[in-house]
Amino acid sequence: MTADLAARLAALTPEQRARLRARLPRARAVRHQLTPGQLRLWETRQWVADRPVDVVCQAVHLTGAPVDLDLLAARVHGFVAAHEALRTTFESDGDGAAVRPVVHAQLPPRLIRARCSGAEEAHALARELAAEPFDLGNGPLLRVALAQGPMADQAWLLVVVPNLVFDAWSFELLLDELARPADTDPPAAPAFSAFAHEQRGWLESPAGRAAATYWASEVADAPPPLPTDRPRPAGTGRAGARVPFAVSRTVAEGILEAAQREAATAYTGWLAVAWAALAEHGGRDDLLLGTFTAGRDRPGGTDVVGYLLNVLPVRLRDAGDGSHAARTRAARAATRAGLAHAAYPGELIAEARRVPGTHPLLDAVFVFDNLGEATREIQGAQVATADLDKGTARYDLTLAVYPGPDGADGWLEYDTELYEESTARRIVERFTALAEQAARGAVETRPGEGGPA
Repeated sequence: MTADLAARLAALTPEQRARLRARLPRARAVRHQLTPGQLRLWETRQWVADRPVDVVCQAVHLTGAPVDLDLLAARVHGFVAAHEALRTTFESDGDGAAVRPVVHAQLPPRLIRARCSGAEEAHALARELAAEPFDLGNGPLLRVALAQGPMADQAWLLVVVPNLVFDAWSFELLLDELARPADTDPPAAPAFSAFAHEQRGWLESPAGRAAATYWASEVADAPPPLPTDRPRPAGTGRAGARVPFAVSRTVAEGILEAAQREAATAYTGWLAVAWAALAEHGGRDDLLLGTFTAGRDRPGGTDVVGYLLNVLPVRLRDAGDGSHAARTRAARAATRAGLAHAAYPGELIAEARRVPGTHPLLDAVFVFDNLGEATREIQGAQVATADLDKGTARYDLTLAVYPGPDGADGWLEYDTELYEESTARRIVERFTALAEQAARGAVETRPGEGGPA
């Protein structure tokens, strides 16, 4: 009977197989619970309707060697089959108040084949896929476009997926799988539901309760949100725009050097610059700024696909003499204290009703992303990734810094219902000017170059 069934399955047409796969998942679906992070994303979706606010939209440019797009497609299908987060849909009651994730045995991705004349056309296709509403109840939630470029050695991989089932680290895991040599086996694929279950248990542990106490004290008597150009509306569609920037390698190296003198990391050095720029804008040094942690410090967490990203507040309030060095020391102390409690979901922090809208606690967020700093090849082709502007804003203000071999670039994303473009540009200009000033200070005080030893 088994051989007969295999023969019958092999004889099915691709269309018949697709219809069969569509019927199988519901029969074998398993219901779980949302994590606090997923619940916030679900609530955000109710707030902004179908605007692609919390949607990953990445363009991967492959150059320098021809790429077998059929092989890429097969790898994408295998990746989805291995990771339950990408086979998940969401089941809600009539008014959307209660929601449950449903893991399906099979849920193939939506895979599109195209041709693109260049980056502009490829990026437009990715934004079009992101703007199309997602059917969270039926899926699929992963959309991938494989596009051949104008030359044989150019292609694009466009990845669009809601954050409900995916984050930046998950994207890196996908790229790792696409780059995996053909003679190697894929790594183990831990279940996202196992992470969610373990997280719920940890919250009831002594460490979880201690973390809740710590974060409650950090946000106590929090400063007001940063000033906006227009009054905050009762509701917001989170329409947004970005102001890009770039600084030289000399500036980036200066920020790193200044941070290392304070026994801090490049992240902390850039955080100190962001603090100075936003403190100028807000007119006060006491700042509650959101920052991202990967949420993957538990054993096996580095291989989990899903939304593990944690958005936590960092309270920056003692700038000392206002110098970059003093801000770096204060930022280092604040971030190190929070690291001991970084597993606590930011959504659960007590007294977290500070900002109406898509996030109850945070109006401004700082992002330092060096995940893609290392070079990568897929089938011999060089990989270059771009996080695309979808015309939305996750927060009132998001300041992102991406380090690279030639310096650092990034953008300030702002809610266009709250801020004028001129204000966003003024913040960016001060941010880059303060970065240059901090880098010059590092050079001027370098031992052997005229400064103090």
